[in-house]
Amino acid sequence: MDQFKIESTAGSKPGVRVLKLTGPFTLSTVFDFQTEVREGSAAVTIIDLNEVPYMDSAALGSILGFHASCLREHRQYGLVGVSDRLKTLFKVAGVEGLLNTYSSVEEAQTKTASA
Repeated sequence: MDQFKIESTAGSKPGVRVLKLTGPFTLSTVFDFQTEVREGSAAVTIIDLNEVPYMDSAALGSILGFHASCLREHRQYGLVGVSDRLKTLFKVAGVEGLLNTYSSVEEAQTKTASA
């Protein structure tokens, strides 16, 4: 799991896109992530972090940038599969209550598609 990958699929609800991230999410992979989220025009983007063992501050910054862009563009998003390690990073950075996190892709799709 040492190579970062992004897989984009349609969600189970219309207008939902799921980005499954796999591998370490670090400065060297931030640009791939930014390119991928900018290419999407879905009303809702779910970012699945189940297969991300760790992320650095640059990756967290790119998540926060995506959060801000969703607010500006009136789009919904959700983060799922946030491990204890990632939760600790969010807490230390002071953003744990800011980011939209859900326990599963299904929950994220239901709650964001109805928002």
